Amino acid sequence: MTDPHAALDATVREEWGRLVALLLARHRRLDLVEDALADAVESAARVWAERGVPHNPPAWLHTVASRRIVDRLRAETMHQRRMPLLVTDAERQVPAEVMADPGGLIEDELLRLVLMCAHPALAPEAASALALRLVVGVSTPDIARLFLVSESTMAARITRAKKKVVGAGIPFTVPSEEDLPGRLDTVAQIGYLAFTAGYAPGSGPDLLRAELAGSAIELVSVTDDLRGQDEPVLVALRALMGFQHSRREARVDAEGELVLLADQDRSLWHHDEIAAARDRLMSPALLGPMTVPAAAYALQARIAGEHALAPSTEATNWSRIVALYDLLLQVMPGPPTEVARAVAVAEAESPAAGLAALADLDWPGSHRLPAVRAELFARVGDPESARSSYDEALALCRNDAERTHLMERRSALGASR
Repeated sequence: MTDPHAALDATVREEWGRLVALLLARHRRLDLVEDALADAVESAARVWAERGVPHNPPAWLHTVASRRIVDRLRAETMHQRRMPLLVTDAERQVPAEVMADPGGLIEDELLRLVLMCAHPALAPEAASALALRLVVGVSTPDIARLFLVSESTMAARITRAKKKVVGAGIPFTVPSEEDLPGRLDTVAQIGYLAFTAGYAPGSGPDLLRAELAGSAIELVSVTDDLRGQDEPVLVALRALMGFQHSRREARVDAEGELVLLADQDRSLWHHDEIAAARDRLMSPALLGPMTVPAAAYALQARIAGEHALAPSTEATNWSRIVALYDLLLQVMPGPPTEVARAVAVAEAESPAAGLAALADLDWPGSHRLPAVRAELFARVGDPESARSSYDEALALCRNDAERTHLMERRSALGASR
């Protein structure tokens, strides 16, 4: 890749978490790592445009960020200012060259970083937000959209979480076998949100980030392997991710545009992954009592399984999907579940019934509710209401590919009129 801007964007998108983990392993200063890495990215934008893309972009960013941290540490030493250090179980120095061959060490550091964020000293919401920012590199505005809060609220939450990690000396380690179970629900939530961010980017040009979703699956899988693959919350989540990720090749066409589920080429689906997800749904781990998060993932996996195992859209059992959403609302209430249920109601009964299910719903800041309303208005033969709802959705949508899709749907209304 020779385009400096594209190379930098891809490096930040794919390597941010690994870079944070390596810098933290080396310098043990969470209060400095992210700022130094941001400075390195800013420098790269200037230098790469002038001199070209380096042979190893991640190593270049790692080296520059590491120098920034060392400069800050020297300045602090000169002024005799000492800051709390993160505890680590090894005094390791990780050279930048390791970025040229990402292997077990890097994956180990990523897992440590996630488990550090999942420490019980942090509230689950704060832990998940911090992990999305540090491990995945999701922007603060996009994290805010995932949590249905304002950008300022989320920025403050992430800042407080980082200060808590530093101030409390939360260790950058894999917890003991006795302590690990207490973090599993939070680790699962981090994986779930990272996966969601991969398949529903709040902003930017990409309709989906399959590599981010794949990293989320790997994180959950590694944690599940640590626990012997019998933790309900991880088994259920792996089933859900497996069903959803199996359709990655069919979700976008050759031009990068959205392909709706009904129009997807099912021969492109990864049917071996669907079979593996189905087997996980039948695991004995999901037959006994479950936590609320585990139950929510299991129900979502069953819904995803109805779609993945149906031979066609027409053969999909929409009534069963509506019933599953009714159960899901009991354990995971909220606008996203309500909107998804309304879509299923529209398919099982009628578009008018789907609109009725959305009548009193409010989802501030999200384009998905007005987008679904627009589609259903179009189906019931109300183009003016559909056009108004599309305008509302377009005003809120920050993802380029989704905006293109919405504009095309809106234009089709005008053409039919």
